[in-house]
Amino acid sequence: MKKYVALCLLIAFSVFNFAPFAYGVEQTEHLLNSKKVEKKSPTNLVKKEENSVTILEYNVIEASFAQDFSTKTAKVGDKVDFLLNSGLQTKEGTKLLPDGTKLVTQISNIIKPKSFNRSGKVSLEFIEFVKPDGTIIPVEAKIFNNKGYLSRGKLNALGKGLGTTLGLGAVGVGAGCGIGVAASAVIVGGFAIGLPIGIAVGALAGLVTPGLHYKAKAGDTILFQLLDDVSIAQ
Repeated sequence: MKKYVALCLLIAFSVFNFAPFAYGVEQTEHLLNSKKVEKKSPTNLVKKEENSVTILEYNVIEASFAQDFSTKTAKVGDKVDFLLNSGLQTKEGTKLLPDGTKLVTQISNIIKPKSFNRSGKVSLEFIEFVKPDGTIIPVEAKIFNNKGYLSRGKLNALGKGLGTTLGLGAVGVGAGCGIGVAASAVIVGGFAIGLPIGIAVGALAGLVTPGLHYKAKAGDTILFQLLDDVSIAQ
């Protein structure tokens, strides 16, 4: 009798442990990201089944430029490739995408730099992951930031604009001093007059200078967010 009970318990335990895969019940795992990315991402959930894994929408993933990029030479319609250098895996150890998987995107819009330090912008359409063996996995995603496009930060543009302003401002100060001297002012008076004139001239010139092109070097990283689940056969 005891042997019979033990056998029943053993069978029940085995069925319980293997039932999730036997009946296709999903298991929940968690995408492995750096701490920096994990803090920003609204989710890290991955569903695992017997023959596939699914990275759920809203996951945020980091990728690096596969080549140098600049809005100075790029055109709408150009393909832009990124790399998942370390692939993707879960905290639980499931490999989702292998090292060297490529992310293919296409430029959907480019806005060149404009005056008043308005920097260039580039919008991307996300197309697919391509594994090293050539397997293609469609992906819907967007740039993960408040703008939805890539551009140089305001501080970068401000720094460039400030440099231009200071350079032109020095010329303006000289011109202003000349005005002061021409007005029969003493040298001190010339500076007193020239300095505000020079600053005004420099500030005006700095405002009308164009902003920055968006540039990136191979290896620079971006963050993108999935707009739909990505299912990957295992």
